[in-house]
Amino acid sequence: MLNNRVRFGNMKRVNRAVWALTVILMMVLGLVLAGCSGSSDGADGKEESTYSKIVAIAKKGRSLADVKDELKDAGFSSSDYEVKSDTDKMVLRASNWVVQSVEDGDKPVINVRKASDIAQEEEAKKVAEEKKAAEEAAAKKAAEEAAAKKAAEEQAAAQAEAQRQAEEAARQAQQQQQAQQNVHYANCSEVRAAGAAPLYQGQPGYNGKLDRDHDGVACE
Repeated sequence: MLNNRVRFGNMKRVNRAVWALTVILMMVLGLVLAGCSGSSDGADGKEESTYSKIVAIAKKGRSLADVKDELKDAGFSSSDYEVKSDTDKMVLRASNWVVQSVEDGDKPVINVRKASDIAQEEEAKKVAEEKKAAEEAAAKKAAEEAAAKKAAEEQAAAQAEAQRQAEEAARQAQQQQQAQQNVHYANCSEVRAAGAAPLYQGQPGYNGKLDRDHDGVACE
């Protein structure tokens, strides 16, 4: 009976020891994994974090002075980044410069342009656009005027041609009428002798007296 109690106590102590060892191993493993994860984030995250924070603040079109103030408030110093002008001139007064872009590298580089240069460029662009619009409007107006002139000339030419054709038709009718009046046959013998038989109504020399059956054909 005593031996059984001893064996039971020993097993109980062994189980406790195993459980304690298991817990310790799990804690150690958790710390190792956490350390690996943390070291990985720190290794590739510090530079990315710096660049991304600077990019978030140094947006295109913003005043360099405002950007510098916000970077300072965010914990950055002037040694954490570089400022480079588009003409490689020294950037002395930050308020005179405007951010254009941010380049990544060993140090993020904030590219800037002078505000006055941007203003002049925008003004020149505006003037060029206005000039282009005026030229396009003038060209459109000239094209419309040319089209209207051409249409008027074509209409005038069509009217002149119609008038000419009408005058020509009237002249031919008059000539035909005069020819009919000038040609006269006393009888069908003269018609046949002239080789004009038969005579149809409307032809020169036609006479109703020569058309016995009044069917419009004389000297049949």
